[in-house]
Amino acid sequence: MLTSVPLVWLALLAVAATALSSWLLGSWIPFRKFRIAYPVTMVTGGVLLVVVCRLNGFGLSEALVMYACAHIGLTLGMLPQRKLFREVLERWRRGEATDHLTPPRRHLAFLAVSVVGVLFAGFALTR
Repeated sequence: MLTSVPLVWLALLAVAATALSSWLLGSWIPFRKFRIAYPVTMVTGGVLLVVVCRLNGFGLSEALVMYACAHIGLTLGMLPQRKLFREVLERWRRGEATDHLTPPRRHLAFLAVSVVGVLFAGFALTR
């Protein structure tokens, strides 16, 4: 269904998902190096995802949809952890130990379910 959309719109969807994910996570983790490294890492991972999808017989449009869905799922899955990110950063800046601060298991489960769920939805929309 989404593969019938022109490739330009799918590329715009991927760029918008990357920008939104980078902007939101950058506001939750206000650390300059993270704001630079995260988009670079995600774009590099997206290029690798497109290459792997192309090698496994998926078209460019399917790969772009999966890339955008991965960003959407990751951003949704990180919503419950945004307060923990800020708390860790504040304690780190004050010089306190942050090793004992771990996300609750339900947050990690929500992250996994949201990423996999949105990826399955994206896969279904490409068929």
